[in-house]
Amino acid sequence: MIRSTYFRFARACGPVALLSSVAACVDEPWTPSVPVAYWSQPVPEGQQASGDVHASDLMQRWALPVTDAWAPYQKMTLLTSIDDMDQGTKLPDVNALDVVQRARLAARRIGAAGIPSDTMFIVDLRGPASVAFGAELTRATVAPLSLVLTFNNWPSADEVIPAEETLAALVSDTPGLNGNGGGSPVFLLDAWRLAFRFDEADPGWVDNRYMIVDMPPAETLALHGIKHVIYLVESLDDTEVEEDDLNEAFLAWQTAGVTISMLDLGAVDETVTAGPPYPWTSLLYSTRLNIARRRLLIHDPHFYVAAHGGFGGLRATPGAPGGHAHWGGGGFHGGGGGHGGG
Repeated sequence: MIRSTYFRFARACGPVALLSSVAACVDEPWTPSVPVAYWSQPVPEGQQASGDVHASDLMQRWALPVTDAWAPYQKMTLLTSIDDMDQGTKLPDVNALDVVQRARLAARRIGAAGIPSDTMFIVDLRGPASVAFGAELTRATVAPLSLVLTFNNWPSADEVIPAEETLAALVSDTPGLNGNGGGSPVFLLDAWRLAFRFDEADPGWVDNRYMIVDMPPAETLALHGIKHVIYLVESLDDTEVEEDDLNEAFLAWQTAGVTISMLDLGAVDETVTAGPPYPWTSLLYSTRLNIARRRLLIHDPHFYVAAHGGFGGLRATPGAPGGHAHWGGGGFHGGGGGHGGG
């Protein structure tokens, strides 16, 4: 069984104690899409037990039909982990997070403005905020949407990043009926996936970070009429470029003539007003992101060495009696042991 680690993250210090080179709780888990403000609001423990819902329930809510054009890019890994958690595990109350509420508000504004049919969203927020944005967007618009989950990691008793937060959001929320596919793609990402990049995980901890490795190629975007991509992050004060694992895909899209725009929740609050039609064109071009080749973390061998072999590959760690392991969503997951994302 996978035991909840949530109690570790309810503390003000969060998971920094897991990393040997982090000196104090004031340090941040540096990643382009997670602002320092993360540390200002601990997540309260919730009341719902993980045993109240099963993977089959979550799959029915969130999985795209196999006939949907964007279904090949969804990851069900985190959804299926719920069946391996102790039934009495209390999931965190992520709805109390400010960023979750701000994400919902942004989704309502965008839904009221009208979503252009030639636009794809890449929502790179803290995991539960991305989930909240996607679910709220399906309720705020009449247009069909394809919500694409990319959460390709697994909770563990000694994890590096808090997978339970995102899982809790998937358990507590349900997309609207028009979120079952056949429309504009909305990719939901967890901005924590490459966090703590400059730190070394202490031996014994499970490195459940992962990267996005199979975004759709430019040809697929063209086939479905996608001409614009909106990359949504929490704050542009903390984010200047796209996350490293998105660079190659974004560069290929840009080369093919796709406009990539970068917005944060504040910009949506300030500029997007009720329509439709909302003049998206002017906003998208004024917030255009120029994608350039750069040195990427995902190509740095020191990053993988610091992960003790746990990131991006098999991490073998002794499991509890009766534990099991299986492949899912591109990674190896041990019932009492390890995870390899990617």
